[in-house]
Amino acid sequence: MRTLLEFYLNYFDFLYLDPRYRITNSKTGNATINGSLTVTGPIITWLVVNDRGQMQISLAPTCLALPRNWFWVSLIKQYINHEPEIEYLSATDEVEWMRQNATRVEELFCNASTVANVCEELKELRRANADKYWSQ
Repeated sequence: MRTLLEFYLNYFDFLYLDPRYRITNSKTGNATINGSLTVTGPIITWLVVNDRGQMQISLAPTCLALPRNWFWVSLIKQYINHEPEIEYLSATDEVEWMRQNATRVEELFCNASTVANVCEELKELRRANADKYWSQ
């Protein structure tokens, strides 16, 4: 958990300094590997995970934060930028991209009448990427 908290403190100041966001859940393994933080805001809920020393970041619309509606930042980047290929970024690059594009991402999930459709489109894109890269 210590490593995860250090990562959070070093890179997520745009969340912990924003009064709309708060840590709402955490799970811990040992000091250096395996742990997670759930950070909830009014529009986006973040999951920051240390999985065997690898940092992983995903997010979901707060109003639909079900397991099927969690998406990697790289997938959201591909969707927003209409990129034909997914580019998997390092965790630090994902945080930097989110820092620069947080408003665009919030706009995806802020409208209650369209958020379910956006989630379906993201799931379709995730499936298309899987088919493209893994079913050949």
